[in-house]
Amino acid sequence: MKRVYLANTNLKILYVLGIIFFLFMGCNDDEPDPTPAPTELTEKADVANDWYGLQLRFLLERNSTLNGFWFGHLGVGLYESVRNGIPNHVSLSSLLNGMPAMPAVAPNTTYYWPESANAAMAAMLKAFNQGLTVANTASIDSLENAYNVRLKPLATDAASFDRAQVYGRSVAKAIIDWYTADNANLGNTGYVPPVGIGLWQPTPPANANGVMPFIGTAKTFLAVHTSLTIPAFPFPYSEVNTSDFYKMVKEVADVNTALTQDQKNTALYWVDQGNGVGYTPGGHDFALVKQAIEQKGSNLGIAAEAYAKAGIAERDAVIVTFRAKYQYNLLRPVTYIQKVITPGWLPFITTPPHPEYPAAHGAVTGSAMQAAARVLGETEPVTDRIYEFRSYPARTFTSLFSAAEEAGISRLYGGIHYRQSITAGLTLGKTIGNNVGDLKLKP
Repeated sequence: MKRVYLANTNLKILYVLGIIFFLFMGCNDDEPDPTPAPTELTEKADVANDWYGLQLRFLLERNSTLNGFWFGHLGVGLYESVRNGIPNHVSLSSLLNGMPAMPAVAPNTTYYWPESANAAMAAMLKAFNQGLTVANTASIDSLENAYNVRLKPLATDAASFDRAQVYGRSVAKAIIDWYTADNANLGNTGYVPPVGIGLWQPTPPANANGVMPFIGTAKTFLAVHTSLTIPAFPFPYSEVNTSDFYKMVKEVADVNTALTQDQKNTALYWVDQGNGVGYTPGGHDFALVKQAIEQKGSNLGIAAEAYAKAGIAERDAVIVTFRAKYQYNLLRPVTYIQKVITPGWLPFITTPPHPEYPAAHGAVTGSAMQAAARVLGETEPVTDRIYEFRSYPARTFTSLFSAAEEAGISRLYGGIHYRQSITAGLTLGKTIGNNVGDLKLKP
């Protein structure tokens, strides 16, 4: 009897399991299979890094106030060209001041996003760089074609590749049109420096008029930066040798009189003057971001966000910094030292033609480094090798922002900025970088 009972029990269990199985299958017949959760855009960032590498090469060849001011638009264009391939990420058009809506993707279709980035970057480099040589244009075409050949076999099918290429070019056109309609005045035609005690005046050896005096009226990417200001300079102007102002300027003269070899190397490392000698300041900044992305091994989605946020921060920092420079119009160390301390004195490096406060290397480089660090990691070290071709050894920094701190102090060693101005610039840079870092691209 016991064996019969067990057999009947087993039959009942099988019967119940069978009902559950058929009910489950019936439910599957009635409902479509759930769509697998999308994955992160994990393709390597090579296509983005190589395009930035080409852009940096162009900036090494020439120097112009125009070269690099559009790094923000370039990064935004890169991000938008791949953004639909990054799950749940929003368009920057919903976050940036005056940015137009981006082209829509076709529903229920696939795109090979690395090719979208390739097409967009090629179009933007041609549009943004002024004075391209025939060789420069050939380099752009060559890189685009090389990636076409490399990427096409990796796409799901030919149609997804072709769609991505068309989409990337449409994003580039929208970004280029947006940039072209920008109200930034990067010239100085008609600018006459105000005259007064303690105010900036053209500096030797060129005694050139101030550059970018009107850029402060340009539209910032972030609305919060439209009215962002910095405090007035901490010390009132004075030529009395016991005053804080005199002591501050005397420090610049004293440091320049007794520069160590390491301080000289640091000052020269951050000159960034273009014209085949060094990168432009913006070029050096994005070389650092590029190296940080490569050293971390970030994927294309992360790289696009880092390049975009660094570019957004850098543009806004240029606008805010130069707006403050021409608001306060503080004289440079060389002007004061020649007049009050040591006639004929010259700084270790040439003074750039614009007012002193705040220090741009601290503010602008600091903003880009902090914004990129918010994506890549604020404690991630980075090694800078860009000037090995000039026989400068690689310089390793504990973080991206620590590189900006060295860029800032290099201007004291160079004899062109006061320590207080460098500190204010770095503070401003970190503020702007964090504001951009706070942009939520993934709700």
